[in-house]
Amino acid sequence: MRPKLSVIVPCYNAAATVERALDSLAAQTLPDLEIIAVNDGSTDQTMAVLQHYQQNHPDLNLHLYTKPNEGIAACRNYALDRVSGEYLGFLDADDETVPEMFAEMTAAADQSQAEVVVSDFFWKNSKGEKLEKEGPYETGPDMMVHLFATLWNKIYRTDFVRQSGVRFPDGCRYEDDCFLYRLVRHVHQLYFMNRPYVRYYQVGASITHTSNEQVRNMIRVFELITQDYRDSGTFAQYHDALEYIHIRAFLGSNFLRSARIEDRQERKETILLGWNLLNETFPHWRQNPYLRSIGGAKNRYFRIVNRGNLMFFAWLFRHFLPENL
Repeated sequence: MRPKLSVIVPCYNAAATVERALDSLAAQTLPDLEIIAVNDGSTDQTMAVLQHYQQNHPDLNLHLYTKPNEGIAACRNYALDRVSGEYLGFLDADDETVPEMFAEMTAAADQSQAEVVVSDFFWKNSKGEKLEKEGPYETGPDMMVHLFATLWNKIYRTDFVRQSGVRFPDGCRYEDDCFLYRLVRHVHQLYFMNRPYVRYYQVGASITHTSNEQVRNMIRVFELITQDYRDSGTFAQYHDALEYIHIRAFLGSNFLRSARIEDRQERKETILLGWNLLNETFPHWRQNPYLRSIGGAKNRYFRIVNRGNLMFFAWLFRHFLPENL
């Protein structure tokens, strides 16, 4: 019989944390749950931990796979090809979820006929825990503007994802953005749970390790997103939303990462990569309607930044704004 839901757990050097993630899946109240754990060429004891867990939980519908390391995007595509559940979800190997998550979310999906069901979640780090609420928002451009590009607080109807043809971009970081923003134009029915289920563990200070290569990677991802909308004939419909997520990425989160690169010349070159992509793709971005309709300090900053003060803001954020925009 087809499982109700398959949950994908990519595992790369996750020996220290994956048991916690699997414990939270083993505790799920959904009886017909399939777990697909993929060891992505780990160099630690991840596969041994997975095998030991499988041996100690013979009643758990846990499928283990191992493959050469090709990055998390390729790992998720590999797992997608092996999903058999009516719905699918994702859980990172260092995160955990509450027992009711998948039972309640699949029940809501059945009742609402939603293609995507969205829940709230917790950010958790050494300083504590913060509740993050997602939605509600409408399908279409509104979804693109307001969604959180996080896979693991959502479930997806499997046949819908496969029929959309959307895949993760092999060899790219920021694969969640690429997958979800391209999926947006296919979604016609959403449901919001208004309850947090997942605890997402933020580990380390990866923001300080941004490199020119990573920014080029994000540029590639946003080029793929834009090209997808051009190819599908929906670019005009989504123009303002696409423009806004470019503003938010290359003057916001990615700009802050670039500003914190140690090498001065590389920092400047990296900032200009994002700046040039934004201005070449959307030369009239200052007129974007979301800049004023959404409001807030971030959008006020977006409206005043220009080529003349770009490096001043980079200096300001580098020294006085340690958190993400």
